[in-house]
Amino acid sequence: MIICGLLSRRHSLGIFSDISYSSVRAFSIATRAKHPDQAEVCRVELGHVRRRPITLVCQGWVVPLAVPGALPSPPESCRTGTAPAWRHAMTPPPERDQLFISYSHVDREWVVRLQTMIRPLVRSHGLRLWDDSQIQPGDKWRQEIETALAAAKVALLLVSSDFLASEFVTNSELPQLLTAAEVEGLRILWVPLRPSLVSRTPIDAYQALLDPGRPLARMDPVEQEEALVEIALAIEQALAPRQNSPSAAAKARGDSAGHPRQAAAPTRGSSVLPGADRQAVAADRSGAVQPETALAEVAQPSAPAAPTAKDSSRLQHFAASTCLLRQEGGRWSMERRPLQVEGYREDLGEGVALNMVKIPAGSFLMGSPEDEPERSVAQGPQHDVTLDSFFMAQTPITQAQWRAVAGWEKVERDLDSDPSDFKGANRPVERVCWIDAVEFCRRLSQRTGQRYGLPSEAQWEYACRAGSTTPFHFGATLTPELANYDGNHVYGNGPKGTYRKQTSDVASFPANGWGLHDLHGNVWEWCEDHWHDRYNFAPGDDQPWLIPAAADDELRLLRGGSWSSYPGFCRSACRVRSRPGHANFNVGFRVVCLPQGPSLNP
Repeated sequence: MIICGLLSRRHSLGIFSDISYSSVRAFSIATRAKHPDQAEVCRVELGHVRRRPITLVCQGWVVPLAVPGALPSPPESCRTGTAPAWRHAMTPPPERDQLFISYSHVDREWVVRLQTMIRPLVRSHGLRLWDDSQIQPGDKWRQEIETALAAAKVALLLVSSDFLASEFVTNSELPQLLTAAEVEGLRILWVPLRPSLVSRTPIDAYQALLDPGRPLARMDPVEQEEALVEIALAIEQALAPRQNSPSAAAKARGDSAGHPRQAAAPTRGSSVLPGADRQAVAADRSGAVQPETALAEVAQPSAPAAPTAKDSSRLQHFAASTCLLRQEGGRWSMERRPLQVEGYREDLGEGVALNMVKIPAGSFLMGSPEDEPERSVAQGPQHDVTLDSFFMAQTPITQAQWRAVAGWEKVERDLDSDPSDFKGANRPVERVCWIDAVEFCRRLSQRTGQRYGLPSEAQWEYACRAGSTTPFHFGATLTPELANYDGNHVYGNGPKGTYRKQTSDVASFPANGWGLHDLHGNVWEWCEDHWHDRYNFAPGDDQPWLIPAAADDELRLLRGGSWSSYPGFCRSACRVRSRPGHANFNVGFRVVCLPQGPSLNP
């Protein structure tokens, strides 16, 4: 006996005596004879006739047929009329008109919250939604789920580790949903609730409605409500009648209608151009001009973007030196070491270049420990972060580099070619607001075809620390011989020294262990992220931490301290905030070059 699936007892929706055998896609049934004049249909599975289910009716059982095979011959008793007649019946396909929510019972709370959020859609649009809480006592739960799956137009998967661990989800619900998405046009949306290995499952081929690197559980309550609003709007869009062309929202978000994702254009508010492999880019970041090289879908590489594989010969080594502070008998000494760092040089024209240093992939503990002097609550709690490799500018952007790019064709706004108070081609550019820094990155991307942007806060601190765990990458304190800050003040038992009262040429002081200069002092440096008061629910990867649907003037992040800062503000973990339109004589920035690839779900 061949067992093909699950038998379900239903009322036939229509009886057809003539079925074209050539239209049958694939099916088989299993029978066994209890009596020569009687046949019993055992277990079967759903099949399709030109995307319509075909059934066989015998003794009141309406049987879907599925597995490849041939139309069976009716038993002899049926042909002679001595047993209930077998009739081929084709039921019209059930209308897919409802939302099917698939989840783990551990995450039931999120289903309730989502149902509350979409209640207005239920009232105004007649939205039908289904989850297994609607199964009544005494119902055959598998049968009810099968029926609901067949009627689903949109499937919303609430993904967590418990969801992926469910045998029923993995072996029953999910395969049917993926098949229906491919064959019958079911739309699949998914929401990351908690961290999981979703990237190792077929779900990863479909568009996430939220940044998988920052699942719902990591958001604060207000952000969670905002995220639920976004989810509800995406559901509304996916349930709307299909159009001949994708909607503007679908183009902007990838395909939030639930089809396998393509490269997506970022939305407003980002420093990078489209195609960058950062999840937050596609959903929450800028609508910058898209370089032609980013239009075609490309495979996601395992290496950073620049230089690309075809011009890897651009990689070269830069000489630098680093220094470690050591305390000996109450006195501080400096141990200098030479460095050779790998990177590439971006030619900006007119003899001006931008050195980009390769930052290795790795993990670190972000934030400051509770016993670190001058620590604030905004620098905790400490949390593990894992990052991919990327390239970072060896120094803050200089006035010469700024002037070169300011002369290029604009993307969205004009740039003042000489905004700085303290003049000097090799001094860091300052009096640059976050918005102008973003414009710089977009022009750089547009001209080079690479993905330049501001660093995420995690990228900045990871690169600054360069494997160190002390308050400064130089060690437990700071000295004016190693950085430009207000040397009239000390950190811990460190020494006093010179207060320069102005910026200094970049790379005037030793680099950190990865060859980056001026991460402590000189100018504050903008990061991509929005400001959050503390690290509760912060991302565990290199993605910028953005607030969904944030206002244009939402606070942004600054790192590193400046020439006017006390040394405690120059620590690796110190973070402050400012409005994106704010420009001051102690604020500059540096850039990163992001990994390439269209993936939204690394």
